[in-house]
Amino acid sequence: GLTLTLTLLLALTSALGLAVVLSERFAAPLGLLAEGTRAVAQGDFTRRQPVVSRDELGVLTESFNTMTAQLAEAQARAEEGRRATETTRAYLESILGNLSAGVLVFDDTHRLRTVNPSAAVILQQPLAELTGMPLAEWGKRLPALAPFAELVAEGFRSSRDRQWQKEAELAVASLSRTLLMRGTRLPGGTDMGGYVVVFDDVSELV
Repeated sequence: GLTLTLTLLLALTSALGLAVVLSERFAAPLGLLAEGTRAVAQGDFTRRQPVVSRDELGVLTESFNTMTAQLAEAQARAEEGRRATETTRAYLESILGNLSAGVLVFDDTHRLRTVNPSAAVILQQPLAELTGMPLAEWGKRLPALAPFAELVAEGFRSSRDRQWQKEAELAVASLSRTLLMRGTRLPGGTDMGGYVVVFDDVSELV
């Protein structure tokens, strides 16, 4: 009986030890996948786990590697697109900043989105303060701009072919100035569409 008891205890101990070893062996790849998943959740898509078998766990590991590779590629494309957008925006801002004509860009609801420095110089008004403000409210914020705002609004209301042009005399800094104004509708959807107005002081030319 003592011999059988010792044999049974030895067998149980061996079985438990073997179970621990096998469980650690099987759980190690899952632990690596869990660690890789946490890294992906934090934005690190460079993790690749070694495929040590061709069973279900190996297929899962290979799928994880494929997923992280695709995410890394998508992130690289997004970053490249962001850099290209920033470069294009800086280029356009440089062009607008060096134009002698005034440029105003509105969204579909006639809210000012972009204004170049020359526009403020020609009108002698701080147009940058009107960014995001509807055209109809310009006169309340800067009364001196009320006639100009009305001309722009009337131009868009009366245009039928998406474009308009007019010449008008306005009082700018207590001086009568002649402005040549052109407006057009920008193509695109809600985000990219809108209106643009280009104007210049042609008083000397007149």
